[in-house]
This record gives sequence, C-alpha cells and structure tokens, in this order.
Amino acid sequence: MADYEFDPFDDGSSRRVGERQVQKMQQFASEYGTQLREIGEALDSTLSEVWDPISDPIGLDLTPYEQCGLIELVRTDNKLLNKLMLVFSSLCLECKKLVARARDHFIPVLLIAGHDLKESKLREGNTQVQMGELLPTLTDFSNFVTRCDNVVLNVVRQLASLYHPEQKMYKSSFKGVHMGTVFDHLAELLTVLAILDEVVIQNPALSQAWAMYKRMTKNIRRDPDRYLVEEEELGQFEKLLLSLEGQLFDGLIYQNCVEQMFDFPGVVEVTTNPALLQEFNIYLKATVSRLTTQSGADASLPGYRGHKYMRICAFYGFYWAIFKDPQDPKLFQVLWELNRVYPIMHLAGKAAWISTEFLKKKVPYMVKSMPPQKVKPAEWRDEYRKNLARTFSESVSKYSQDVAVWMVRMESDLASRADLRKTLDARISLLFCGLGLANEISALFHTFKSLHVTMRSPISEANICKLLLLVELLKSIEATYHRRSVLIGETAGLMMQQLSFALQSTLLPLRVALQSNKKYSDAKLDTLASIHLSLQMLNGPSTPARQVLLDLCLHRVLALSAIKDTTLAQVRYYKKQLEILSRLQGEIRDACDTSFMLWNVAMLPVYLQHLFQHPQQAPKLPYMFAALNDCARVIDEARHTDPSKIRDRFCKKVIASLRQEIIARVCDSIEIDLRLHIHSHLKVSDRNPFKKPVQNFAPFVMLKPIRLMDHNIDIRMHVSHHLDTSFYNLTTVAQYNWKTYEEMRNLAKEKYGLDLIQPHLPGQTLEQGLDILMIMRNIHVFVNRYSYNLNNEIFVEKEAEGKFLKTINVQHIANSIRTHGTGIMNTTVNFTYQFLRRKFVIFSQFLYDEHIKGKLYKEARYWKANREKDDNQYPYERADRLVKDIRRLGTTAQGQSYLDQFRKLVTEIGNAMGYIRMVRSGGLSFTSNAIKFVPDLSDIVQFGELCEKEGLSAETIAAAKNLDHCVENMSKNFAEGTQYFRMLVNVFATEFRNESNSHLQQFFLIVPALTLSYVDHMMNLKDKLAKKGGKAGGHFTDDGFAVGIAYILKLLDQEVQFKGLHWFERVLHKYRTEIAASSKEQKNQSTEQERDEDVLASLNLTLLKKSKYLREFELLHYSFSGASVFFKFSEPKQEPIEADAAAAAPVAAAPAQGDNVPVAQADYGYVDQGGEQGMPPPPPPPPPPPP
Repeated sequence: MADYEFDPFDDGSSRRVGERQVQKMQQFASEYGTQLREIGEALDSTLSEVWDPISDPIGLDLTPYEQCGLIELVRTDNKLLNKLMLVFSSLCLECKKLVARARDHFIPVLLIAGHDLKESKLREGNTQVQMGELLPTLTDFSNFVTRCDNVVLNVVRQLASLYHPEQKMYKSSFKGVHMGTVFDHLAELLTVLAILDEVVIQNPALSQAWAMYKRMTKNIRRDPDRYLVEEEELGQFEKLLLSLEGQLFDGLIYQNCVEQMFDFPGVVEVTTNPALLQEFNIYLKATVSRLTTQSGADASLPGYRGHKYMRICAFYGFYWAIFKDPQDPKLFQVLWELNRVYPIMHLAGKAAWISTEFLKKKVPYMVKSMPPQKVKPAEWRDEYRKNLARTFSESVSKYSQDVAVWMVRMESDLASRADLRKTLDARISLLFCGLGLANEISALFHTFKSLHVTMRSPISEANICKLLLLVELLKSIEATYHRRSVLIGETAGLMMQQLSFALQSTLLPLRVALQSNKKYSDAKLDTLASIHLSLQMLNGPSTPARQVLLDLCLHRVLALSAIKDTTLAQVRYYKKQLEILSRLQGEIRDACDTSFMLWNVAMLPVYLQHLFQHPQQAPKLPYMFAALNDCARVIDEARHTDPSKIRDRFCKKVIASLRQEIIARVCDSIEIDLRLHIHSHLKVSDRNPFKKPVQNFAPFVMLKPIRLMDHNIDIRMHVSHHLDTSFYNLTTVAQYNWKTYEEMRNLAKEKYGLDLIQPHLPGQTLEQGLDILMIMRNIHVFVNRYSYNLNNEIFVEKEAEGKFLKTINVQHIANSIRTHGTGIMNTTVNFTYQFLRRKFVIFSQFLYDEHIKGKLYKEARYWKANREKDDNQYPYERADRLVKDIRRLGTTAQGQSYLDQFRKLVTEIGNAMGYIRMVRSGGLSFTSNAIKFVPDLSDIVQFGELCEKEGLSAETIAAAKNLDHCVENMSKNFAEGTQYFRMLVNVFATEFRNESNSHLQQFFLIVPALTLSYVDHMMNLKDKLAKKGGKAGGHFTDDGFAVGIAYILKLLDQEVQFKGLHWFERVLHKYRTEIAASSKEQKNQSTEQERDEDVLASLNLTLLKKSKYLREFELLHYSFSGASVFFKFSEPKQEPIEADAAAAAPVAAAPAQGDNVPVAQADYGYVDQGGEQGMPPPPPPPPPPPP
C-alpha cells in the first residue's frame, strides 16, 4: 500500500486536475456573487430615487385589528365596573370617530371649497351651482355638529353622574380616581369644533358664496312659478338655509356646544356639582403641569405640544362656560403666558389659531382680570417672530443634519441583528426619533409662515427656500419609513408585544399583592377587576378599543397609594409608547402631511429658481413633488365641483412653473454649453472655472420621471426633444452644418447621457427641382449641367450656386415614380428618344464635314496599310496628331476645339443613356417595394373571378379586375423589367448602319483622339478641384463620355473594329514605360554626387504628371469596359422601325399621374412629331471652318 501511495510514475497530474476544479469553483462562486450583488443593487432603492407610495403595487397596513366588540372585551365579575367601562369606552371611541370624521372629511371639504371659490373669483351663476352641489355636504355637516353636541352632553352628564358627592360608587371606589382619558377625548372633540369655527371664519369666499346662494333663493321667491317651485317647499328650504347659517356660518359651532343645558333637573347636576368641578380643576392643572414641565421619559415621546396647548385652551373655555369659576386665577395666568411659547398654531390649509384671541372671546372675564402689563399678545408674537427669524437658518441646518443622521441610522441600525430585546428597544427609539423630528419640523414651518402671514411681514427668498427645505425633510422622513416598511412590519408585532410584556410585568405584582390581602372592599374589588381587565387587554392586538379600555382600567389601578412615582411614570411611558406604536403609520402620515402646499404653491417659482442656480441639488426635486402630491388628499374631498378639474388646474400651474423655471432654462443652458464646447477653439467665451464657476446640469437630466398626480414629467425627454428640434431646424436652414450638430449630439451623449436623433438630413427625395418630371421636360439642360458616375449610379451637379451640390440617385427616381406613376417611365424614354434624335443629327453633321471626314479617311488608309507594322496597336502619335490637326481648324471663344465640342456631344448622349439606366433601376426599386405585399408571385389570386363567383355588384367586379390588372403589371415588370437600352439601340441601329450614312463608318478611328481630349479635360477639372476653394469648374467624375462611346459603337456595330485598335493597351503601355524610364532617371539623378536640383524637380513634376495621366486612362478604360457590358446583347434581324417601336409598346403601363406631357400614339413615340420614321438624311455639310 505504501509503495502504491508513492508510485514513482505519479507525475502530479491528479493534483493539477484537482487544483483546476478548485479554480473553476472559485471562479463560479465569484461570478455568482457578482451577479447576486448586481441584482441586489438593481432591486434595492436608493435615497435619491423617486418614491411614490401611491403607485406601489403592494402596501402594508400595520394597524392592529380584531373583530371583537366592546361587550365581548369587557368581561369581569364586577358587573358595575363592566357597565362603567362600557359607557365611558363607548363615549371615548365615539369622540375618536367624530374627530377622525372631521379631520379627514369636513375640514378638507370646507378648505378646498373656500380655496377653489376664491380662485374662480365667485362668478355669478357658477358660484350658485357649486354651492348647490355643496348643500348635501353642508346638511351632513350640520348633522355632524348636532351629533358632536349630543356626545359632549352625554359625556358630561355621565361624568357628572359618576363624580357626584352622593354617588355611592364615587364615595366607595372612584373618589381618588381621575378619568383623564375621558377628559382627553372630550377636549379633543371640543378642539375639533373650535377648528371648524376657525376654518369657516377664515374662509371669506365660502361665506360670500353662501350669501350669493341665499340671494338667489330670494329672487326665486319673487316669482316661484317661473322656477316651478311650490311656495311651501320654498319656505321649508329657506328655513333649512337659515338653520344651516346659524349653526355653521356664524362661527358659533364651539360656542353652541359649550353653552348647552347640561343640567337635567332632578336627575343630573352639572353646574352645581363640586366633585365634577374638582375633577375639571385636577385635569386642567395636571395637563398644564405636564405641558410646562415635560421632561424625562415623557420628553422623548414624539408629539407636537402646541396642539396640546390648543386642546387645553378649548377645554378651559368649556370649563368656564359650565362653571364660571374664577377661584384659581394663577391657572389662567399660566395658561395665558404659554402664548409666549406657542404664539400661533396652524390648524389646516391656511387657517391659523391664536390662543389669546380665542381666550378673549371665550373667557373675557379672566382676560380683564389680568394685569395690564401682561396683556400684550401682539408684542409677544412680534418678539417671537424676530427671535425665530434670527435663529431660523440655524434651526433649518440643525434639522437637516439630524434628519440625515437619522436616515443613516435607519438604513444601518434598523437592520441590526444583535440581542432581540436591545434590538427592539433600539428600533422603537429610532422610529419615535423620526416621528419627533417630523413633528418639530412641521411645527417650525407652520409657526414661521403663519406668524409672517398674520403680522403681514414679508418673507425673503432665502427664507422661502429654507421653508421648502423643511418640506423636503418631511418627505424624506416619510420616504425613509416607507422604504423600511417591510422591516418595520416584520418587527412591529414584536415591539408591541415587548411593551405589553413590560406593562404586564408591572401589573402582575400589584395583583398578587392585592390578592394576598384577604380584606376585600369595594375599592379593592374594583382595582382587582381593573387589573384583570388590563391584563386581558394586553393579551391581544393593540386596537383602539383595547387602548381605551386599558387607559380607563389603569386610571383605577394607578390610583392606589402604594404605587411608587417611578412605577407610575414607567407605566405611563410604556402605555404611551404602545399607543403611538399601534397607530404609527397614521402618526407618520399626519406628521409628514404636506397638503398645505396647495395654499403655498406661490412659493414654488422661488424654490425652482434657487434649484436651477444650484443644479447639484436637483435630486431633491422628487421630494418636492411628493409634497405637492399630498395636495390630492384635500382636492379629492371636494364636493362643490368635480375634483379632477381642480387637480388639472393645480397641475397646470405647477407644471407651467417647472417648465418656465427649470425645463426651459436647462434646455437653453445645455444647448449653450454644447455650443461653447464645440466652438471652444474660437474662444467665443471665457470658460475659466476659477473666474466663473461652471454649472453642470447633468443632475437634472439624470432624474427619473417625476409624477405629479395624474401627470408624468420627464425632464430628460423635454431636453432631448428641445435639442432634437433645435438641431433639426437649424440643419434644415444650413445643411452643411450637420457635422457640427453631429458633434454636439455625441457630446450630449457623453456628457449628459442624452440619446438624440442624428441631425444629418437624408438626400432630397421629392423636391420639384430634382423631380423626374422636371428632368424629363428639361433633358437638354440636365445632361449639360450634371455629370454621371457609372459605379454609384448617381448624377452630380457640375457647378453649384450655393455651398452644396445637388445630386440625383436611384431612390430619388423611385420616389418620383411613386408620386407620378409608372407611366412616367415610358414618357421619359420617349422624351429621351426625341433628345437623342436631335443630338444624332449634330453628330452626323460633324462627321460629314469634309475636313473631319478627310482626316478620318486618311487615318483609315494608314491603319489599313500599317496595321501589322504597328503590332495591331493604334499609334499614340497618330491620335495626338489628329487632336492637333482638328484644333488647327479653329477654336471657340472659350478655347475649345471642334473635337472638344464633339466630345461634349458624346458625353451628353452618354448622360442621357445613364439617365435611362437610372429610370429603369428606380422603376425596379419602386416595383419591388410595391409587389412585396403580394404573398406569392407564383400563385396570384384573381380577385375578378372570385367576385364573379360570389355574385357581387358590377362595380365591385370592375374594381377587382382593375386590381388584377395592376398586380399582373407589377409582377411582370418585377420579373422581366424593360430593356430600354436594347430598344434605343434597335431603333437607331438600322439607320446608322445604312449605306446612306457611310460617313459614320470611320467613327471608331476618332475615338482615340476623343479619349485624349477627355483625359486632358478631366485633368483640368481635377486640378481646379484641388485648388484652394476650388468651386468654379472643378469636378471629379464624368462617366457619360464612356457610356456615350460604348453606345455609339454599338449603334454603328464598330465594337470589334475599335477593339482591333488595341488603343487602351497602347496608351497604358506607353505611359507605364515612360513612368519607368522617368523613375530610373530620377533615381540616377538622386544618386549622383553633383545633382542638379532644377533637373530633379523637373523630373518629379514629369513623373507626377505622367502618373496622373496613367490613372485617368485606367479609369476611363474601366468605365468603358463597364459601359460596354450594358450593350452585350444579341440584336434581332433588321426589321422595319415600326416593328422595333411595336416591340417597345408593351412597356407602356398606366399613363403618368399628373403628367401633362403628350405621349406618343400606338407605336409609343419612336416617330417624331412630323411623322417621319428613323433618322432624316444628313443635311448638306456645313461650310469648312476657317483655317
């Protein structure tokens, strides 16, 4: 075994295989981890991401819920205590429901109605209609106020029944028990009634609209028959309006409630009840004391104490209305001086509440009893405003830092997995910390803004930006809670269980102590029953009913004298934590509610201007729009009109501000920035960042689409659209600048991540100046002004009037055919035939001239005699001599010889043939695009036959046959096409080869001289083009000459004879030989010790010139060879011209659409207008040119 383990033949291959597998596993684990991390980063939200809980597909509701009623919950052996708990818990829950109904429905309805009526400027007629729509809600509002009055009356009478000196239960058990929970709910309901009064009073537009509505009813009373109304019904309606006005619009909702007749003679005594008076005093002193000396554990609990102060003031007004007890002026003095700390409270919308004004109206006697030096609330408010203005910036900065730290802790500490108890305590502390910050920030915003509005003090733009920064902080806090809602939901139940356990741990020893003492009394039995019921409430979900019952029971339990103060404070602290945690989501929503922005939207332009000046703060913009989205909560409660109309007006106003202050300016700034970058070499602007900071607007473009109610705002899309529109419009004005805008487009992609459309505009397609119809009518001008490129099949303008040359390609022709119809193709061939006839007359006259004809006959005799001597290659010297001989015959004013003019004639003929080729290609392109909708060309359905089988109408059958004809025509043209070159060869070939035109038989001998003229011409054109700013006369292609030569040689059947000259082989060999000799001489001259620089320069120029000539002859040879391919087809036997024309007739399709050019008759145009067939005999030769 040992020998096997140390086998000498083991070369380590097994170990290497194992290592390789380990490496693969490590690589797989690394790649898989990277993929998981990328997926996590993609799914995880960031702090700056657009957050919208409304559009989230799934939401968590953490509110505790159970289906047990109060009767099922209150189950103890103490029947009297059960009855007491049921009565007061039912009343507390009713107060809670009424408060929620008022805050969630009636207050928003009144606020939005007053705001919208003010915005619409109370137009006559429209206002009455809106108030009519609001009337059912006002009726519900009246019923709600009546219900509140009844509940308040019931609560007070129940308290008076319990707290009465003659009440047995009071004397035996509840004399030292203070039902603070009942007083809290009563005070909260009274506060809501006071808020409703302020909302109605501070909405003057609502009162004015109500007055207009009443005036309308008076007009109806003058003529009820006109409005189809019975007088009795109208009288009842007026009484309803009067009752609504007296109850709702006179600002007496609170006053009417507190001035009710609470005494029930012989049954319940309220105003003369000393025990009840004592309880009221105890509650007021306790709440004022907690408000003024809040410290320790209570100070760490979230909540805005300004609202508690308003609740105390509302309850004190109620206390004074019932008892009118001035025995404790110190209590009122403390309450009055708290106005220094809470000078003004925001209620809802734009409504604000000032405690001193409220106390002056409700308790005027106590205000008058105050020392004069202390009755200065206006001075207190002004002093508070000044102090707040001095410390406002510091406070905003402090809250910004606190919120940032809290958000970081929420992202890190909330996910801690340490000891469960410590973890839960830390999470409770974190949750309450954020809620406390939200309450403080909201209070700071409303206090600062309300003080300035109330005292008519202007707010600077800097402070407006800081105010809206507070709004952003509120939404960032709410966003953090929402982002961590899953983790909060996972542990919310555990946190409430932990608090319940802490309370149970405190109550169980008390129950054990009481049970150990066998001396039972009524108070002791009530206490034991209360502890038992408290433990039952802690064993279930922390619903509002259980919370109220727990509070009521604890009032009885904590009244024991044996309980220590520390235990008492601890129980209250845990109980308050449990209460807040059970309705955490509602507390967060209320604390971070920014629906007040509906009344503060005028601040938005200033904020947007500040944001534009500081683009790095652009990621805060989604938070501001999240705040604006909260306005929908108020708008959707509108009952006087359709809420969607108010939403649309609000969104239009906000979006208009955003476009004006941000989007438009960002678009312009980015465009300017791109231009300055592209043109930086011109130094058009000082771009030194040390002198002038450079703003980067990329953060605006990087923002995700922002949602505003029903609208999505994509800044990136707006910027892209602006740049695309600007680049396109400017490119259409100056198309030669498209490269500049292409560079700007690339820079926008690189710097801002914008995907823009390419600014380069395609070639013109249907411009009238380049349309096939215009070319056809002016074919003689076209072939003269444009040059043909054989390889690209394109015509290029020779000389341009502007900065660019016009071009025509196959696509242009196809587009024109699509516009005019396929019949335009045959009409074009007809016009081209007429043009060629005229040009061939001139062609014949030139060759018929005695001077030209004589020289060509001379060349023919020389070639016939010396062909073998010259090795079957036409001498270059003979062609050059012919060029010079013809030039001696005379030149034009432009210095052109008769040979040059003849070359131009041949080029124009070739251009015409190139145009015919392009028309055919364009027709095939159009036909292929049109025929692609036919499913199968091999099996085309005959719609005419199908319609006849179905027995359809004659019109339908005719239309179907017309369709069959069109499809058949297109398929035929697509399959075969039309050989226009063959037609144009056949129609002229017979006459060209006729014995009467024998003077044309020597044409092939002038072709070498024509090629020399052509090469010189092209060298001249390219030299002009190479010169600086070479516009006049410069050009780079003219393949019409090669096509013309090939076409004419085919007509004259001289292709073989021209090939027998071997001209291109001769001239190419000549230049290659001379180039080799010049190169050798140049090399020898360069190696000589005493070289002549002038001779060397001359040799270089000679070599360069000969190389250019060689290249031009090679290009001409290639072009000629390619053009000759077009005419490689067999010719039919000679037939009358009518037969050739008849062969062309099937090509004719539908006449050209919109074409008013006359088209030829049955033989389709191969007969001229005079009716003569073929070419006319050549005219008499022109007089000889001057020597």
